[in-house]
Amino acid sequence: MTKIVLFGDSILAGSFHGKTSDIFTDRIKNNFPNSEVINVSIPGHKTSDAITHVDRDVAKLDADAVVIFFGANDVSTINEMKPGYFTANLDYIIESVGADKIVLVSPPYIDYKRQLHRSWPRQIQFQLAVEHIAQKNNIPYVDIMSKMRENENPNSLLQPDGLHFTDEAYDMLEKELVAKLKIVLDRNGIK
Repeated sequence: MTKIVLFGDSILAGSFHGKTSDIFTDRIKNNFPNSEVINVSIPGHKTSDAITHVDRDVAKLDADAVVIFFGANDVSTINEMKPGYFTANLDYIIESVGADKIVLVSPPYIDYKRQLHRSWPRQIQFQLAVEHIAQKNNIPYVDIMSKMRENENPNSLLQPDGLHFTDEAYDMLEKELVAKLKIVLDRNGIK
């Protein structure tokens, strides 16, 4: 059976109105009904947290495809992470999992007027870092930030906290992610 792992923070964990749910995991399962979908995402985590358990919680699962979606917490200036550490952490995660199995997702668009510690310049800086890593490693990449910004009112894609996704944003992420997961699975000879 094909195995897909979701590895990220509260957005990928399916945080909806302050509670973690299977809202996004179920969407991926519906698109890949003959696959086991395992969500090891942890709300509040940054890439610095992820490197402490990638080997234990992700690499050992020997997945056929792994979605890596961090950045919403990394961009925060609370316990500020430098972009260089962010990219080094992503490089470690990629090396642990294997670039041929990964789909990388950019940090999401965040309403910086409601999330004052997540400024727009930092969001762009971290988004560009993920894009560069994806290109450097030939990894399928979902630029969810740009997709969200294409919306006439990107703040409408966010819950009242200005950070977590609405159903409409999850629709967008699902569509983009499923296409990239198919690329990874096809690339690895999995139908």
